[in-house]
Amino acid sequence: MEFAPAITLMPLESIIRPLEATDLEQLVAIEQDAHEHPWKESIHLSCIEQEYPSLVLEIKGGVVAYVVFNYLYDECNLMNITTTPKLQGRGYASQLMHSLYQHSKQAGMKSVLLEVRESNQPALSFYRKEGFEEIGRRSSYYPKDEQREDAVVMRRSLDELPSTPTGLLVD
Repeated sequence: MEFAPAITLMPLESIIRPLEATDLEQLVAIEQDAHEHPWKESIHLSCIEQEYPSLVLEIKGGVVAYVVFNYLYDECNLMNITTTPKLQGRGYASQLMHSLYQHSKQAGMKSVLLEVRESNQPALSFYRKEGFEEIGRRSSYYPKDEQREDAVVMRRSLDELPSTPTGLLVD
């Protein structure tokens, strides 16, 4: 799958680029640090091997955030977005999301779908701020301690996005 050139965001030392196999170790470290129920290395590796059109945000040569997604029909399925915990709240996830929107729209996608734990209030708030709306629930979708918890299914239309990124510099 071909991507446009890397997109450089302000400040100039941050770069959003396609995820590569060489990023695996950094992704796993961020995932382990950020999540109570992290993805296993094998899941990340499978996504890389299947060439999901995923992105990383680098600062000074190190990955600090990533988004894993895939396309199915006319929908982008957002599978995982994670920022290094000590750098959360600085807008890196929003930068990745806006890149995801642009890549998805250019690939002909009409919307972005995701599932999020019902207990993950910071993520729910973030997604609502990004324009996602709840469209359903998946009962007992996620593990939680010795039990399970529901997933909130959310959707965001890509119809209202401009066809080209604004405020981004393309290398």
